[in-house]
Amino acid sequence: MPVELLARWRRRPRRATAEWLVLALVLLMSGLMAVYFIWTERRLLLGSDIERMRMQTLIIDENLQHQLEGVRNALDSARAAFGSPGSVGTCASDCRRLLLQSLKRAMPGVRALVVVDREGRIQVSDDDLRDARLDDKLYTSQVAHMRSPDTLYLSQPYENTPGVFNIKLSLAMVDGAGHNAGAVSAILNPEYFDAVMRSALYAPDMSSAITDGSGRRILYVPANPAAMRADAAADLFFRYHLHSALPLTVLGGDRRLVVQRTMALRELGLDKALIVSLTRSQDKIEAGWHNLAWISGMAWLLTGVAGAGGLALAQRRRMALEQLALEGEEERAAAAERVELALNGANLGLWDWDLVRDVRTGDARAAAMLGYLPGELPTAPGNWRALVHPDDWEALDAALAGHLEDGSRSYEAEYRMRHRAGHWIWLQSRGKVSERAPDGTALRMVGTRMDISARKLAEAEIAHLAFYDGLTKLPNRRLLLDRLGHAIAKSERGACHGAVLFVDLDNFKSLNDTLGHEMGDRLLEMVAFRLQQVTRDSDTVARLGGDEFVILLEVLGASAQEAAAHAEVVAQKVVSALSLSYPLDGHELRSTPSIGVVLFGAGNHTISDLLRQADMAMYEAKAAGRATFRFFDPLMQAALDATAMLESDLRFALARAELELHYQPVVDADGRPTGAEALLRWRHPRRGLVPPAEFIPQAEKSGLIIDIGDWVLATACRQLVQWQESPCTRGLTVAVNVSARQFRQPDFAEHVLQIVAGTGADPRLLKLELTESMLLADVDDIIAKMARLKACGVGFSLDDFGTGYSSLSYLQRLPIEQLKIDRSFVRDMLRAPNAATIVRSIVTLAHGMGLCVVAEGVETPAQRDALCQIGCDGLQGYLFGRAEPADTILWSKIIPVAVEL
Repeated sequence: MPVELLARWRRRPRRATAEWLVLALVLLMSGLMAVYFIWTERRLLLGSDIERMRMQTLIIDENLQHQLEGVRNALDSARAAFGSPGSVGTCASDCRRLLLQSLKRAMPGVRALVVVDREGRIQVSDDDLRDARLDDKLYTSQVAHMRSPDTLYLSQPYENTPGVFNIKLSLAMVDGAGHNAGAVSAILNPEYFDAVMRSALYAPDMSSAITDGSGRRILYVPANPAAMRADAAADLFFRYHLHSALPLTVLGGDRRLVVQRTMALRELGLDKALIVSLTRSQDKIEAGWHNLAWISGMAWLLTGVAGAGGLALAQRRRMALEQLALEGEEERAAAAERVELALNGANLGLWDWDLVRDVRTGDARAAAMLGYLPGELPTAPGNWRALVHPDDWEALDAALAGHLEDGSRSYEAEYRMRHRAGHWIWLQSRGKVSERAPDGTALRMVGTRMDISARKLAEAEIAHLAFYDGLTKLPNRRLLLDRLGHAIAKSERGACHGAVLFVDLDNFKSLNDTLGHEMGDRLLEMVAFRLQQVTRDSDTVARLGGDEFVILLEVLGASAQEAAAHAEVVAQKVVSALSLSYPLDGHELRSTPSIGVVLFGAGNHTISDLLRQADMAMYEAKAAGRATFRFFDPLMQAALDATAMLESDLRFALARAELELHYQPVVDADGRPTGAEALLRWRHPRRGLVPPAEFIPQAEKSGLIIDIGDWVLATACRQLVQWQESPCTRGLTVAVNVSARQFRQPDFAEHVLQIVAGTGADPRLLKLELTESMLLADVDDIIAKMARLKACGVGFSLDDFGTGYSSLSYLQRLPIEQLKIDRSFVRDMLRAPNAATIVRSIVTLAHGMGLCVVAEGVETPAQRDALCQIGCDGLQGYLFGRAEPADTILWSKIIPVAVEL
């Protein structure tokens, strides 16, 4: 809020204060009226409930009196009929029982009528009370003390069963001498009186009770054994009623309302005073006016908030209108200055165009953009067009025509105008028609002009960076792909051939790492310069990135032979130019290129195929010794496609269950089978059985060897478990080849142990075969993994020993137990003395280190005999059996060897 407006708010007129006072008074009066109304409603609700409870206690009093009078009359009739308990009276025993039954049926509230002697023994009963004495000992002990024939004695409630209370009303039977001779008693039905009492309860939160003068509960509704057993004399409300000596009292407190009435028993002659009480929760009574108070309070609060908000909004609007009126003149006075500042800040010049005369004038800023002083711009009709670049007239006229045709479209054009100094500057012009003739013809336009030369220069630089390499200034990949696409289309239309040369610098990375990236960048700049020197202006020399360059040669000839000859000449020039030394900061650097050449012509070609084929040819040049070039051979693509197809099929081999494990037996020097080596086979659905040499290297390269190796290991372990179930194969070991990539997994040891544990195989019967090439990297990690598995019983064998590189210092540290002599030594040992010496040395070395030796590739008895004579521990080869599925190996037919040593 501005300072002046804040000061004005602080000096708000008295009218605003008066409005707030009126609103406060209205809210106060309405609040007092709501409070009075709620208080009145509360009194009415409470008074209505008290009056109703009074009436209910009176009803209970009258009903109980009526019932008690009937009981007394029944007892009087029974006493008159029976006389004294010992007398025969006027009626026989059956007659007496029938009389009692008649009296009980006339009294629904009586459960039984009994006649007892002064010791409480039952003399006559109207029901099945067969006991000679009542269970209520308190009652029976009081019978002898009932001496007044006019008094109706009320016994204390007796709990026959837990929660069920019985009450007895009795009249004493007195003999002629005035002594007690027993009593006639009515056992009241508690369910009947409970129904009478419950009829007076009109709300679920109410309770009623009948209490004698001593505080003992006679009845309590709804049934509550705990309340029946409690002493009412401890209740403050009950004590107040007794001490008040009033027949009716009404008390509230402790969140309850209690109405108590002392029963007017009149001529009943009851020996106890009875008090009827009704109790109700004050919370339930007051719930009605509480809801009313809450609704009224919320309505009052919302009214107050709405009134205050409306008043504040009205006053704020009034102040805003006053402030706007106050600031109107200042705003209009400063409008021109703001426009001027905005135009200066945006570097905008104003122009006015008389469309009828074709005269355009401008202000000082518009003139300064072109190097003119105010008033020096040409103002003759049409002269301003002479300053516009001829190439931009068409775009300028099109923008103007579009705006004149559709006034909703803004007029905006970018064009060049000649500066007074002679150079061209870029301008952006915007405007709109400000005056039209009655027929709608545009007469005048006004607008702005801005110098955008810097922006145009930046856009040109960005466009150059988007299509050219920042280091060598050669076309980059994007521009190369565009030109290559055009060249392919051109060659297809004109039936002429072209070529793509993929140039890669040999050993550039080592040079870059040795001398630094700055020196490498300078070398790349010189390479780019030499490539441009040996190519035509119509050719494209591009840098793909790093040390990779591509040369696009177009229109090399109508035939492929002619195009190949021209491409070969260019390739030789490139090799010669780039193989010369590079003098850089006193260094004579040398770098040679490897070039791949691919031709394109009338056939269908794609950009990606040509670049990929050129790249393949370049790698063939590197394989040929570098510093040379090679043309793309379709056999390369065929080999690449075959490899890709093999990898694709191999990815589904596990899922399709195409892999199999074959086992080749291993025997000891006596020819007895000791185990087998698990060898992987791939039964391709179309190619048949694929040799491992074809797909294992591809599995290594693609990383599939890890999943395949896990499958091989799990399958071999399950085979071990099956062999242990047969006496013929029990105790045989299985050797599994482990790839280097599989072994280098961080969790290799734990993974192997999980597989062994999951299959239930004995780890002592499992051997993992490693190759010597695995020992060339991170020997400590290899030893740690081997030791971890060795501790759990897994054995290790060093496969193809003698063909790789094995350091004896590492060999003695490895926890291996077996060396396997490569089949090449076994094959030549009978023909070449050196091979026999090597085999003998390996056996001697292994035995010296406590290792056993297994020879692979044993195919003839002569080889077998020679190996046994030099102490070879195990033999493996076609002589003893080829690799076969486990269920086809006939272990019992492997013939032991008999050799004379």
